[in-house]
Parts: sequence; C-alpha cells; structure tokens
Amino acid sequence: MTAHAAKFDVGQVIVTPTASRALEASGQSADEVVLRHQSGDWGDVSEQERQVNEEALRRSYNLLSIYRTPAGQRVTIVTKGDRSLTLVHIDPRH
Repeated sequence: MTAHAAKFDVGQVIVTPTASRALEASGQSADEVVLRHQSGDWGDVSEQERQVNEEALRRSYNLLSIYRTPAGQRVTIVTKGDRSLTLVHIDPRH
C-alpha cells in the first residue's frame, strides 16, 4: 500500500453499517478510504469540488471525498470543518 501523508485531522470516524459492508465486500476497509481522504485524494469529485476542498483545507470548512466500489456504490466521506468528526457512508442516490 502507498503511504499517504495526512493533510488534516479526521477526528472521530463514524462508518455506517452499510458503508462498512460495501467496503468489506469490495475488499477494502474504511481505514483505507479515510486515509485517501485525509491525504487529499478526493476521489470522484468534480474539479470545482476539488478546488472547494483545497480552500476548505485553509479555511477549516467541511471536506468531501467520493469513492466508488468495484460494484459501483458511492462511498462518501465528509469531515466537519472543525475536524472533530468524519462520516463514511453510502450515497443512497447511486
């Protein structure tokens, strides 16, 4: 696995049961995707959202990453602006 340099604290990490099952079924772990998120690998977000995230790093706003499992499920990760909490969940719309 590639080492990822953390760009911010993630605080308490909450992984929904649905996200945990989807990641496990794809051979991934929540720790893996949280490390990607924490290193600034925002995944499948738009260029505009990437720019918003880069600004959010400087201004302590919420951060968003989206990753797809091999089955096509969207794993969404959001870290609160104060960096106290990170939520990992499955986007039910996709």
